[in-house]
Amino acid sequence: MNSKNYHQKKRFGQHWLVNKKILEKIKEVADLNENDFILEIGPGKGALTSKLLDSKINKLHAVELDKDLINLLNVKFNNNDKFSLQQGDILSVNLDSINNKITKVVANIPYNITGPILDIFIGRLGVVKNYNYSKIIFLMQKDVVDRILSQEGSSNAGALSIRMKLLSKIYKVCDVSPSSFNPPPKVFSSLVVFEPLKKDLRLDIGVEKYIDKLLRISFNSRRKMLRNTLNSILSDEEINKLSESSRVCFNLRPQDISIDQWIKLAENCIKIKK
Repeated sequence: MNSKNYHQKKRFGQHWLVNKKILEKIKEVADLNENDFILEIGPGKGALTSKLLDSKINKLHAVELDKDLINLLNVKFNNNDKFSLQQGDILSVNLDSINNKITKVVANIPYNITGPILDIFIGRLGVVKNYNYSKIIFLMQKDVVDRILSQEGSSNAGALSIRMKLLSKIYKVCDVSPSSFNPPPKVFSSLVVFEPLKKDLRLDIGVEKYIDKLLRISFNSRRKMLRNTLNSILSDEEINKLSESSRVCFNLRPQDISIDQWIKLAENCIKIKK
């Protein structure tokens, strides 16, 4: 199939990056070296793939859902021994044979699967995976990135931000306009880099699990004060003790609580419940 004759499929959320400056920026922030084994999610017609392969990387493995693009990609990169391709859905495809080799993940991810993608590659609180990703470079919807990077007290603050920050270091590189894609999406995107925390820098797994529990309960009713949401698992006496030991005001709403306070709250909840 000739790439010029291929038309995007809306059901796959295909918005291909065509801005050459942003393509170069992704390559730059990836900081590629000869030891890198790259996983590219959704290579499309291979614009970013070409950039990444034109470097000192050891290997690039691409996963593409659209069966109509597989032959196109195989033909395009047929003579590059650093390239391998797998057809499948990144949410269910089996990567067990290469996961311990992958050093960096790169993707222009479809907005409709952002949450599941973050679960798989950034991870979840209370779950330790044996991945060794040093960097995850995603093009994501700007609104989601803004929520992830929000601070306590912000209207954007939420459970997603706290979870992501406890699992990785995060920084936004730049915003990307809709005109940088073909076809243009209806919203702005952001180029963001996640650096997953090593196991020894993560919190105790039990504390992580309890933080996750507190976040789910609290942010399920984000307009309510902590006192009125956490009373489902804590007695009035326990709440008063925790307020003093954790230095958390239970009359605040969850979006006003800092990450350090969530950690302290979880640690002290565990002590009280023993």
